[in-house]
Amino acid sequence: MIHNSRLRQAILTLASLAFAGIAVGSLLAPHKMADGLGYTLGSVDALSEFRAIYVGLWLSIAAVLLIAGRHVEQGLLGDLAALLILGQTLGRLLSLVLDGPPTSRIWPMFALETLGGIALLLVRPGALPPATPVTAVARRD
Repeated sequence: MIHNSRLRQAILTLASLAFAGIAVGSLLAPHKMADGLGYTLGSVDALSEFRAIYVGLWLSIAAVLLIAGRHVEQGLLGDLAALLILGQTLGRLLSLVLDGPPTSRIWPMFALETLGGIALLLVRPGALPPATPVTAVARRD
């Protein structure tokens, strides 16, 4: 394990930006985003479900990741964020077993989710560098 709060903050922030970016893209261009994943949104119900996950849930995950990064010393927050990310990995593994291997467009997402989640669990909060102490200087008049 690595104890480095700055690195953990960086991972949390990058993950937050990734989730937020995908959520915004899904909000603005849901059909294009869904098409990139190999499915179509052919009804209002499908759009509602897509936006519930890719916009609502992913913005919430982005917020949790951002909060965890701002409070990096509270390791449990980052661990819970890692659990959210690794939940996607678990779902993909279940699909691999139950449904077979996905196409090549899914594997990079699987790799990023797996590596990001594991990195968050391996990079633990550590002591932040101490602030530079201010020392009093005696004046001689």
